[in-house]
Amino acid sequence: MKKSLLALAVLGAFAGAAVAQSSVTLYGRVDLSVGKNLGAANKVMQNGSGSRLGLRGAEDLGGGMSAFFNIEHRFDADTGAGQGITTRFWGARSLVGLQGSFGKVSLGREYTTAFLGSQLINDPWGWDTVASQLTAGVTGLGIAKVRNDSSLTYNFAASGFSLGAQIAEATDTINNFQKKPFNFALGYSAGPVMLNLGYEKTGDVGTAAAKVTTIGGSFNMGMVKLGASYGKGTTSANVDRKSYMLTATAPIGAGEFRAAIGQRKVANVADIGMVALGYHYSLSKRTTVYADFARNSKLATEKTAYDFGIKHNF
Repeated sequence: MKKSLLALAVLGAFAGAAVAQSSVTLYGRVDLSVGKNLGAANKVMQNGSGSRLGLRGAEDLGGGMSAFFNIEHRFDADTGAGQGITTRFWGARSLVGLQGSFGKVSLGREYTTAFLGSQLINDPWGWDTVASQLTAGVTGLGIAKVRNDSSLTYNFAASGFSLGAQIAEATDTINNFQKKPFNFALGYSAGPVMLNLGYEKTGDVGTAAAKVTTIGGSFNMGMVKLGASYGKGTTSANVDRKSYMLTATAPIGAGEFRAAIGQRKVANVADIGMVALGYHYSLSKRTTVYADFARNSKLATEKTAYDFGIKHNF
């Protein structure tokens, strides 16, 4: 009897250790706003940012190395319908990888390193709310991709420097590109200074290979953080695009004021002349209410957009 109890205790200890070395987290966001979009007169209810439901986890493999995974579903919170490509339940992220002192390597559907390392962080709105109808077009130039399927992604960071690179299959069960998509990003952050560079070839090839280069940076002065970015690219139809954006964010109370001006030119003709303003107020660590305004002076009619929304993370 004593031997049986001892054996059960030992097995229980091993089981407890296994559980302690693995973790799985359920997370998500529900975000809805009411407002008006650019180029439209009607009022709408819509996602301010991508409402989502996801799972992520990691397992300690020993020796400083761990395995990880992340799957994430996006949906429209106003109707509950799947967002984007509705046939993909895990359309936002679907990846598995290993990480350690060598960096982080993942396989699957993942954000491009140029997007995460340059285009996204140069935008005070992070490509969310009605402001992103302009900021995303300026920082991504309407050429950049947000994610790649069937990708191999590598990230490494040390002493304020960061490096990311990604290559993806040209063809799989969904995609059929002329060439393999490829992108990389370089970054530096120390104290109040942040600098970044992103480069991407999307894999689309026509009369030219579609490509985007972006650079940006910011300086945090405490009361206000100032930023700037510049982008240059070529579409697969060999049309040149250029853009710039100047930004400012400032903490006010429990919230943050955001402002940006910028422009995008297509074949040397401006199609975006942007002004964006916003205030995002934190009711708690998880819940934010926000209001944003955007204007594109290059539109013929309905040049303004606005939203009022609430975002809850869990």
